[in-house]
Amino acid sequence: MFVFQPQVFLFQIVIIIAIAIFLFFLLRELRTIRLQKRFEKFALASLHIQEKSTFDRFDIKLWSYVKKFRHILSKSEFLKKYSKKYDRFISYEEKESKTGMDYITIKFISAFCFFGLNFLTILFRPNQFGFMSLLLTFLLGFYLPDLFLAFQFGKKQKMVNDDLLKAIIVMNNSFKSGRNIMQAVDIVKRELEGPIKDEFKKIYMDMTYGLSVEIVFNRFYERVKLEDAKYISSSLSLLNTTGGNIVRVFGSIEKSIFNKKKLRNEMKSLTAASIFVYRILVFLPLIFSFLIFVLNPTYFNPFFKTPFGLLLFLLIIVLYISYIVVIKKVLKVKSL
Repeated sequence: MFVFQPQVFLFQIVIIIAIAIFLFFLLRELRTIRLQKRFEKFALASLHIQEKSTFDRFDIKLWSYVKKFRHILSKSEFLKKYSKKYDRFISYEEKESKTGMDYITIKFISAFCFFGLNFLTILFRPNQFGFMSLLLTFLLGFYLPDLFLAFQFGKKQKMVNDDLLKAIIVMNNSFKSGRNIMQAVDIVKRELEGPIKDEFKKIYMDMTYGLSVEIVFNRFYERVKLEDAKYISSSLSLLNTTGGNIVRVFGSIEKSIFNKKKLRNEMKSLTAASIFVYRILVFLPLIFSFLIFVLNPTYFNPFFKTPFGLLLFLLIIVLYISYIVVIKKVLKVKSL
């Protein structure tokens, strides 16, 4: 039976209002930044006054705390090895100021924030105290930044994939005009914009350190995880082993990537309806479950009160994941 608790209700109202105020100021600040970027090219920048927005000041303050906690966590050799996987999220311009350990520090800060919020709610409901709840909240906060980084990495992959053909065309034209591969990479990093420019800056830096072309482009593939980058790396490896005309090789790469991109665009337009159906079928059970929970919060309680209910809940999770995999396999259309 649901019992109304005024303290809990008041605390929830305060939390909701605080989150709403924070989102309001965040959205207003982001809108101000967008407008500033639109109009700054039409305005003359002051040489003496360099004002920082609230968002910039918050970002600077956050990273200052991150650097303080990073020195503590850097003493752990395990965390140092674990942080290596986050180096790919650091851009060329940030490599002097950020390390993979910074992202590990952010994960711990997020975990302790979620842990603290859950602990505050338990103070108002001491009868519902449980170590499992605190542990799950800590793990949720620890792995939540990974979702944001994965989303950002997916956007970067898409932008690199869209601009990779431009980079190959620029390099091929440079070879035709008599330049070597290092000069061609330098032209790409100066002419193009976006993540592809950042990646070619890293390629150029690797080449200045004396790494071979094969190793440099293989490292490029390891960072972006794109099939076209793997194709370039394999072609350069074969060219380095057997020899040949680099202009012809890059001409073949350019033609191949152009045809694959054209085919992908055609397949994307043909499979747009099936992708929409897939998303509807995946999110429909979640939407219905959420609506049932909103209408009757105690409807799912039997799942968590008995061992049989927990087993049944785990079975539902497994069936739902299998349901997603099967639908994705059925609706997926393989392309070259």
